Amino acid sequence: MGENPFVTRRKAHSIGRSGRASEKKFARTLDAQTRPASGALPGAKGDMSGTRFLVEAKSTTRASTALKYQWLAKIGLEARSEGKTPALSVSFVNGDGSPCKDGEWVMIPAYLFREIFE
Repeated sequence: MGENPFVTRRKAHSIGRSGRASEKKFARTLDAQTRPASGALPGAKGDMSGTRFLVEAKSTTRASTALKYQWLAKIGLEARSEGKTPALSVSFVNGDGSPCKDGEWVMIPAYLFREIFE
């Protein structure tokens, strides 16, 4: 019998207490639901889901973070498979997971950004 996918993912991508707290707080502001095991289970991908969107959430207590194309490609594929719009949230947070001033951002595809501002 293989190891639980959640346990495997948790070992490979440890998310700290501030990251989990940030994810829950941000989901509430978007009126979204967090996904079980933070998207590690089959059929429940992404970190949080709303009516029209699927969000991959990243947070850090540091002053900067690297942006990876892999994150965008992953959430794009997962969102399309569910008929939703992909988004990547990046939060700069304090140790308790609360956002720093002007520290919460959401990246959406350019086509949607253009659509919003036309």
